[in-house]
Amino acid sequence: MIGFCLAAGGGTRLLPLTRATPKPLLAPAGRPLVDLAVEALQAAGATRVVVNAHHGAELLAARLAGRPHIEVLVEPTLLGTGGGLVTAAHLGRLGRGDDLVLVTAADHLLTPGDLTALAGSLDRTGAPMAAGLVPGPSSFPLRLDGTRLARDPAGRWDSAGAYAVRAGLLCELEPGPASLAGRVLGPLLDRGELAGLPFRGPVADAGTLERLLRVSAGLLAGRWPYALPPGQFRRDAWGRPVLVVEGARAHPAAVLAGPLVLDAGSRVGAGAVVTRSVVGPGAAVGPGARVTGSFLGPGASVAPGEEAAAALIPAPEVR
Repeated sequence: MIGFCLAAGGGTRLLPLTRATPKPLLAPAGRPLVDLAVEALQAAGATRVVVNAHHGAELLAARLAGRPHIEVLVEPTLLGTGGGLVTAAHLGRLGRGDDLVLVTAADHLLTPGDLTALAGSLDRTGAPMAAGLVPGPSSFPLRLDGTRLARDPAGRWDSAGAYAVRAGLLCELEPGPASLAGRVLGPLLDRGELAGLPFRGPVADAGTLERLLRVSAGLLAGRWPYALPPGQFRRDAWGRPVLVVEGARAHPAAVLAGPLVLDAGSRVGAGAVVTRSVVGPGAAVGPGARVTGSFLGPGASVAPGEEAAAALIPAPEVR
């Protein structure tokens, strides 16, 4: 089985943060999102993982360089979710015929056990493709009849952003820019050939600041079975989790309130108050500053005495 991780998008809802750091490299709990997605695919049985890339492709390739059985496939032109998947198949990266391809997105948090079950659903249903499902509401509502999906404005299911598909089906489709719904899912739904599998574990995406912070809190709470990086894990005075990754430092006179992550090399000065935030690698919160509900990217800073609330803060040179 081959894993395919969608990681080419620009992350526009997370600007200006994603001007410097591609969304798949954002680390909500000390580990980049793309690392968690690759780990999930491998835990589900993928013997090789292909990661497509466009925005920040060089940084993604550098992050994954040297890892066995992982390939970064760079798209010179952004092809969209459907176009990227179909083009990878036409390039021979996803096998052929009945070879199984397990698809997920770098900004989605999933339980590997659900991906394993999804991969097995093709043999059980005889369908050429299956979609993982979560309860709606949705802009693309679906009805599940037995094991097959149909469009239905009153449908109670939405896609979980994960799919199992036969490589041969993808090779039969026309390459070129396209969405997954338009190029792949839509025609299968019209023919009644798309299976669906409700996921049992939690599903979340990290596409906005609020969702990114919820993912961070969920990882700290153990909602998904991914190990946290080495460091000090503790509870604040209200019992909420605080992770100080190895190499991070907070002044004893700083106030830290969770859910909170201080990533490697970050610093928090005396008298600063930081709550419900992620302070990225090498980022700094100056003395007396206040940071609430924010995400500081690698090398970002909040000056002494400044306030940041619900902010996406990149390094100063890209603001």
